[in-house]
Amino acid sequence: MNKIKKIYFFLILGTLTLGCDNYLDVNVDPTLKPDATVQELLPTAQFYASEASYQQAYYACQYAQQISSNLGINGTDTYAESENAIGWSNFYLYVVPQLNTIILKGKTDDIPAYTGIAKTLMAYGLGLATANWENIPFSQADQEPKNFQPGYDTQQDIYASIQKLLDEGIADLAKNTGAKPGTDDLIYGGDLGKWTRLAYSLKARYLLHLSAKNPKQAGDNALIALQNGMKSNADDFQMPYNTKNLSPWYSRVALANSTGNLSVTYGSTFVDLMNGKVQGITDPRLSKVVTLKTGQTTYNGVFPGSNAGSTVDFTIKSWHSSITSPILMMTYGEVKAIEAEARFLSGNGTFTSKGNTEQAHLAYLEIARANMTKLGVSDADITSYLTSPTVNVGASQLTLIHILREKYKAMFLIGDIWTDLRKYDYWDFPLPQNMNVELGGKRIQRMKYPSSELTRNSGNAEANAKTPETSMWFIAK
Repeated sequence: MNKIKKIYFFLILGTLTLGCDNYLDVNVDPTLKPDATVQELLPTAQFYASEASYQQAYYACQYAQQISSNLGINGTDTYAESENAIGWSNFYLYVVPQLNTIILKGKTDDIPAYTGIAKTLMAYGLGLATANWENIPFSQADQEPKNFQPGYDTQQDIYASIQKLLDEGIADLAKNTGAKPGTDDLIYGGDLGKWTRLAYSLKARYLLHLSAKNPKQAGDNALIALQNGMKSNADDFQMPYNTKNLSPWYSRVALANSTGNLSVTYGSTFVDLMNGKVQGITDPRLSKVVTLKTGQTTYNGVFPGSNAGSTVDFTIKSWHSSITSPILMMTYGEVKAIEAEARFLSGNGTFTSKGNTEQAHLAYLEIARANMTKLGVSDADITSYLTSPTVNVGASQLTLIHILREKYKAMFLIGDIWTDLRKYDYWDFPLPQNMNVELGGKRIQRMKYPSSELTRNSGNAEANAKTPETSMWFIAK
């Protein structure tokens, strides 16, 4: 146990000391020992999956206008292209090799609990990567003999691989043979029931990603998966941190902001959904999630691309950026949002229609309830919010906008929220100021392949590269 904790600590310490976007420009994972045990490999893979999640959220949540740049008028929130090189390296140099080795060792040693977890984590990582870059290496990545110029799988094939991995992972997790994880599982502590519920929830997430292709079918399929999905906040998929292993949002953003090394703060789109300007009611999560600047009494975020207008600070005092704040990867609040959207679509609801089933409305209300409970909002404040006429609109008046707004708030700093914005054409979001002229007035749809990949695997990367405003396959009509 102490050995595992030391591994985890030094991995985090090493990462915190690395600052540039392409700090991992090598072809071999230096932490992957030939004789490493699955008990050593699992926490390493989990840590770097969390790192990849943080890196995605840092950029994607600026495109989604949850957070905005403090760096002037050329920040990422202007729809400036990002290559997210560290996120790419975390996945391909650390997550994929570790998980592939666990899967191989798991088959050899008959330890299906480990292979089930590894396949679930691999599916999650693929979902993260394809949402960033669309076509990505997978079937040829990290294969023997080593191929340092792997071909790219199409996004359509990646989504099929995600579902296949999750189905296999669920089957492996159901077996009851071989060694089981314990403290080496940093996320669920070896609770295979929670891993199984996560796998089903991820199936629903990635099935619903495809709703632009066939809304009713996507909704129907997601609802089938959710029958075995997360049941409460206790099932949340998140990486915990403590006072020795510091939360990235604390150590790299909030703490840096407090010393004048500015990066990002809260965006006006997010804050205005909380302060009453949009919904006509102040959200009781506001003071827990957003911190006012000294002397300020009114909550205003930075308008995207302007670096102006803020009365709030992204500080160490808010729920998501304290020293022990977890990295959220998927939560029960998101699962209820998936259910609400899936029920709406399954009932032939459209983006412009009103009314659906009572079940869709109940799931919609549970998005906020689950998230508020997680954030520590009082029962009285939860009840007051959920019974407000502007929130509790009734099944006959429910729209996808209602569902998406609550999902947007509940998924603060979870990068997959960018998927919804692209899928629904950024619904009623404003265009940023000082917008990237290369987009020709259109919305940004993708990250660009890292320069290291364009150098090392130039033929395949260039063949799959597209302009930043080009829609990805999962939403292309």
